[in-house]
Amino acid sequence: MSETEFLIGRSGLDLQDDFYPDDMPSEWRFDYYSAMFKALSLPIDTDEDLDTIFEDMQDAEEFELVLSIEQVQLIDVKQLASLLSGVADHQADFTLFCVVDQVLGQSVIDLLDGYRFCFQSPSSLGLDLSESKIRGQYLAFNQIPVMYSDKVWDEKKIRSYLEDASAINTKTVLICKFAESSALDKIRIISELLGY
Repeated sequence: MSETEFLIGRSGLDLQDDFYPDDMPSEWRFDYYSAMFKALSLPIDTDEDLDTIFEDMQDAEEFELVLSIEQVQLIDVKQLASLLSGVADHQADFTLFCVVDQVLGQSVIDLLDGYRFCFQSPSSLGLDLSESKIRGQYLAFNQIPVMYSDKVWDEKKIRSYLEDASAINTKTVLICKFAESSALDKIRIISELLGY
């Protein structure tokens, strides 16, 4: 039996469907979102108020915040150090995620010491990290794997993707970039029906 547990979410709080009540203040969006879904991805240089989100996360039962970074930001050590300085006080409260297509230098890995992070790549990165291959993508991670997709699937593809991803056999964050609340609900329900 798989030990995989999926924490399902999307990229950004700007859902376009009727998810949020019309009269709800924008600063309440995270609380409302986190009551329904268990993961959220935001760019590390987001315009969202991360300090408030980190504070609000203390009340969330089980929630994973993923701060995404572009490869160009990750491999530029000075830029990476600058971006990390803004979230350093909360390094235990998020997982840093990046899609990469090249081997990372040791200086980047050294800078990430103490942070939770996951890299998704079309080839093995050869790092001293846990690594899983799912659907042609390698996930290299030090604590929590993050699977990121910019595709929206039908029910059959959702089931197939979840079954393949269950091979990771651990708590896994699944971020569907453009999914609206109805799609996230479908993924969550199918995941529960499959026993994950």
